[in-house]
This record gives sequence, C-alpha cells and structure tokens, in this order.
Amino acid sequence: MLGKISAGLGQGQYFISREGYSRQFLQHLGFVPFPGTLNVLLEEPFPVEHQAIIIEGFLEEGRSFGECKCYRIKLNGIEAAVVRPERSRYPADLIEVIAPVQLRLALGLEDGDAVEVILI
Repeated sequence: MLGKISAGLGQGQYFISREGYSRQFLQHLGFVPFPGTLNVLLEEPFPVEHQAIIIEGFLEEGRSFGECKCYRIKLNGIEAAVVRPERSRYPADLIEVIAPVQLRLALGLEDGDAVEVILI
C-alpha cells in the first residue's frame, strides 16, 4: 500500500505512553514504541480483515482506556505496527503507526512524503 505522511493531532504520545498499553505492546509486538504515532494517509482503505493483535483496554488513575487492534507492518522497511483504537473516528484510509524508533527522524520524513506500507 502506498500513502503519504500526514500531520496528526498530537494526542498519540499521551496514549502510547500509558503503562497499560506499552506493557502490552512489548508483550504482543516485541517492542516498546517511541512515544508518539506517525499518521499516514493511504491511497486505499486499510484492510482491517487482516489478522489483528488485540491490545486490551484498562483502567489507569480512574480513567478508562479502550481496546485497540494492532497490525504488524513494515513502513519503508522498518518493522512497525498500525494501531486502530476502538474509540477512533479516523477514516478507513488514515492509519496511525507505532515503531520502536521515531520514524520521522529514522527515515527523514516530512508531511506529504510518500511511504510504502507492507502488512507482515
């Protein structure tokens, strides 16, 4: 799948950094993500029928954090994962990507740059 880097709302860092998520990311994906997400606007809807890894919701400091589904990918050759929060209102062609490195820096990406997303 092909897509372009898109500016996000800046909320990914808060959610990805929660202990309840980061512990499960390590357990299920094998890495603790860089605290933030990379938004990619795909040329087509993301295929959610692909095998998902379920990250369970939890309570932290009296707040409820919802379940999300993850999909293993490679983004321009770097292993990463798409995160689809249960409570998300994102369109089907916009994905949030997590990785053990800061993808923008590691790949020299800026908004509008083209990327390749491969499901693994």
